[in-house]
Amino acid sequence: MEYTIKAFIMERLKIRKENPVRSNVLLMLANAVKSVTIDERRPETEADFKKAALKMYQETQNTIAEYKKGGAATDELEEELRVIEEFMPKMLSAEEMTAAAKEVIESLPEADRNLKNIMPKLKDIEGFDMKSAKTMIEGLLK
Repeated sequence: MEYTIKAFIMERLKIRKENPVRSNVLLMLANAVKSVTIDERRPETEADFKKAALKMYQETQNTIAEYKKGGAATDELEEELRVIEEFMPKMLSAEEMTAAAKEVIESLPEADRNLKNIMPKLKDIEGFDMKSAKTMIEGLLK
């Protein structure tokens, strides 16, 4: 499927009766991307959809955890997670992240090799887990 708001809306309209959960996820992704692109006055990109999917995935996981604490049913939310996963960026393995981090560190002059200069460059790498980045970088800089 093409990563445009129009394509997502058209797909949603085609499947809304036979697959309402997927239809809702497509609408939520399209709306999230539309909000960002309108605010920034630019066309949507595939990266926008992947970023929105990652954010939705994390929010849905948190919601499921809260529902389970309260003893509520989470079947539909878990189905949403499976649909959202299709649109998420491929996450890098620990080895791939370490290799990418080393490459970024080596590309910087010796004087600029610190967290402040490295972290923004890592943020631009698709699939890089920024939650584990700080400890990894500190280990590599020693």
